[in-house]
Amino acid sequence: MVSDVVQLLHVPEATIYRWIRQGDIPCIVRRGKYYFKQSTLFSWAESKHIHLEEHLLNKQKRKQDVKTSQFLLVEALKAGKVFHDVPADSIEILFQEVSSRMELSRSVSDSLAEQLLQREKISSTGIGNGFAIPHPKTPLGQQITQSMVGAFFLRTPLDFKAPDGLPVFTAFVLLSTDSHHHLLLLSQLARLLGNSKLNELLNNSPSLEILVEQFEKTLAETA
Repeated sequence: MVSDVVQLLHVPEATIYRWIRQGDIPCIVRRGKYYFKQSTLFSWAESKHIHLEEHLLNKQKRKQDVKTSQFLLVEALKAGKVFHDVPADSIEILFQEVSSRMELSRSVSDSLAEQLLQREKISSTGIGNGFAIPHPKTPLGQQITQSMVGAFFLRTPLDFKAPDGLPVFTAFVLLSTDSHHHLLLLSQLARLLGNSKLNELLNNSPSLEILVEQFEKTLAETA
């Protein structure tokens, strides 16, 4: 809208309309109204050396950051992958399976099981309803190239000493590069795992493709 462009370019409305009449500014006319594509407008303003209001640019960047963060979990899940029929006679056995199945460097996989076990000894990572989110005590930083979430569907339910007393049938192992990603992924996972429709889907041990599709859909609906 013209009013938005006035704020963005910090010029009078009359100037905007003059540029439109002269064909100097890129816009689309629909039913007598003028519409501007933001990316095109930014490029045009830069080519004309026109100052853009910094606070509006920062606001747009924040919106883009939020949009990106909404789907951080999806990208982490794609990196971590899904594993079915995972042996889980004990937490120790499960964590050994995790360290051997996830695509990690040798140095990380050699120590991951112990790191997960140490965190579990502090307090249970079981969150209830048959789910757990095991993770190391501290982010892995540059030991991994991106944050990862591996979904492990257990062969037999495992007692994680969850608050509701229910055994765990699905563990989402969270490996983060930093504390910001860790908290964001933890929050998104907890929210999604509280969704009844997703719970039904998880009971059927879905494939990575199906799980990614449903996570994307649910995150978009709750954005």
